[in-house]
Amino acid sequence: MPLAATAVSLLFLAGYTLLACGAFALVKPGLGLLIVPVPLLAIPLHFFARHMGDVVGVAHSRWQMRTFGLFLLLFLVLVSSFFILGLSFTDGQALDRLEAVGNAYNMGKADLYTSLAALWEIKELQGFTIGASVWTALALLWPLKRAIQGMLAVIVGVAPKALSAPWCWLALLASLAAQGGVLALLLARQP
Repeated sequence: MPLAATAVSLLFLAGYTLLACGAFALVKPGLGLLIVPVPLLAIPLHFFARHMGDVVGVAHSRWQMRTFGLFLLLFLVLVSSFFILGLSFTDGQALDRLEAVGNAYNMGKADLYTSLAALWEIKELQGFTIGASVWTALALLWPLKRAIQGMLAVIVGVAPKALSAPWCWLALLASLAAQGGVLALLLARQP
């Protein structure tokens, strides 16, 4: 019996749930810490699945680790781009406004969407803001889509890459709905 179809599948679901919750880290930064235990779950499950000869279990553990790595890569590039922008930008007033936006976000006084809107108001940074918005959309949607796709694959009992196209589209639509719902909630709370 494949590992993904046993009670151990609850551990895979737990890992995917942590990844899904961590995908909201740009909206609520504390949620980013939820992805920390994912390697602690995925690595032992990988070795156990290899020992049992379960190809599906190995695929799930690899999917979780790659989603974890993707999350870190997307987040670190986004943070690094803001850091590099701050170092390379020389216009005094725009730099002060950029610093004010960054400080408000870091102290929790402004959410991600408010921060991007404030960056858009700085005329000198509009090109950067477009790029940051695209990268932010990737950072918000891609790890969440992969986590949902993994959950669906556990439920179906197949490897995440083996899911048929309708299931993959369902994962994408669910991630869009979840992040869109959070955006709508944040915009509704704006004064």
